[in-house]
Amino acid sequence: MKIAVIGAGGVGGYFGGRLAQAGHDVAFVARGEHAKSMTDNGLRIISPLGDYLHKDTQVVDSPLKLNNPELILIGVKAWQVKEIAIQLKGIVTNDTIIIPLQNGVMAAEELLDELPECNVMGGLCNVFSKIKEPGVIEHMSADPTIVFGELDNSISDRSKNIESIFTDAGITSKLSDYIQGDTWRKFMLICLGTLGALTKSNYGVLCNTPELKEMLKQILSEIYTVSQYEGIKLKESIKESTLKITESFSPQATSSMARDLWAGKPSELDYQIGTVVKLAKKHEIEVSTSFFIYHTLLPQELKARNL
Repeated sequence: MKIAVIGAGGVGGYFGGRLAQAGHDVAFVARGEHAKSMTDNGLRIISPLGDYLHKDTQVVDSPLKLNNPELILIGVKAWQVKEIAIQLKGIVTNDTIIIPLQNGVMAAEELLDELPECNVMGGLCNVFSKIKEPGVIEHMSADPTIVFGELDNSISDRSKNIESIFTDAGITSKLSDYIQGDTWRKFMLICLGTLGALTKSNYGVLCNTPELKEMLKQILSEIYTVSQYEGIKLKESIKESTLKITESFSPQATSSMARDLWAGKPSELDYQIGTVVKLAKKHEIEVSTSFFIYHTLLPQELKARNL
C-alpha cells in the first residue's frame, strides 16, 4: 500500500518505519535535522522488538508534496492537526484514508471541518518512543498499538484491510466498533498527566500522595460527567479502572505534555484538560478542578507560544 506518515517523531517514525520494513511504499513528512538525517542516512529504529534501518527513506517537507497516498497516518501534535487538514484538502481523493493518532478527542472532528467524511477514520495509539537523535527513533517499552475504526462504527472492508496491513507489519492493532469510546478512554487517562505538569510531579508522587490522588479522582469524575453530556457511552467503572492503570505506571514516569511545558515548549494543554473545560462550558456544567489546573498552566502555554 502507498502510505504517507505526517510527522516522523516517536509515533510516526516508529509506525511508519515498521510499515516500510514490511515492504510498503512509505513517504514521511518531516523537516529540519531529523528530515535531513533520514534522507542522508535512512530511518533507524531501536527497539526491544528488533532494530531496523530503512535505507532510501522518502522524505518531503510538506503534505502538498505527497503523491497520491492511499493511507495517511497523522503523527504530529494535536494542535497541528487543523493546519494539516487544510493542506490535505489539496491532495486527497475519494479513496484516501486518513487516520489521526493524536492525544485528545478533537482530531477527527478537526479533520472533518476541512475534509469529506469518506476520508476520515478515528484513531489513537499507545507507544513509548521518541527521537533519540536525528534520524533515530528509540522505542523504549510497551507494545506499540494502533486503535482505529470507522466514525460510524461499522466494520468495513477497508478497515479490515488496514488491520491486516498493520498485523503483517508486526503492529498490534485493534479495529474498533466504537472508536469514540476508545478515544475517550485514553483521553481520561492522559488528562491526569496535567496534574503532574502543575505540581512538577511524576506518577508515583501523584498516586502516593493522598491529596493529589483525591484530585486525580476529581478530574476523572469531571471528565466522565462531560463525556456523558457529549453522548459517549462509557460505564462509570471507567473512573476506577483508569486510576488503576495510572497506578501501574512506572513511579518515575511523567506525561509528554508535562515535559513539554517544563521545557518551555508548546504543549497539548488545550487538547487535554483544556478540552474538558471547553466542553464543560458548552454544556454549562462545573468542572472546578479541571478549570483550576487548566487556567493555572495556561500562562506557561501562552509564553511558550509567544502569545
